[in-house]
Amino acid sequence: MIKINNILLPTDFSKRSLAAAEYAVELARQYGAKLHVLHVLEKTPPILAMRTFDLSEEKIIETIEEEAKQSMNETLEKIKEKNGVDIVYDIRKGTDYEEIVKYSEEKGIDVIVIATHGRTGLMHTLIGSVAEKVIRHAKCPVLVITPSHKDE
Repeated sequence: MIKINNILLPTDFSKRSLAAAEYAVELARQYGAKLHVLHVLEKTPPILAMRTFDLSEEKIIETIEEEAKQSMNETLEKIKEKNGVDIVYDIRKGTDYEEIVKYSEEKGIDVIVIATHGRTGLMHTLIGSVAEKVIRHAKCPVLVITPSHKDE
């Protein structure tokens, strides 16, 4: 029998990632597993924001971090409303897929539940897919949730 003790839900706080949360929470409930919620911030702030608002890099980083904390709290509240799953969370800085894979290895994650934006063609080729990179580099199974029309 497969034992799942730790489930990782990477999130960008979008509706799509909340749809993945439903699957992650249900898996956590069924297996009595701990749910890890992770958000990854970019290493460097967007240069456009610095120029547009004439703000220092430190101020932009501080603002982005505060917004991420607020979004994380809102996301956790939405998840907690659904049931009493044991949840831990973290916000890290770095390259999204690298931090997701590193976190999964550090915390002994048994399965990663991740949403995909469902891009195809040129957009997928140009932008790439975090989910695809996680699948390629993760050492544990990855459950990819594709968007439905209601999640877009």
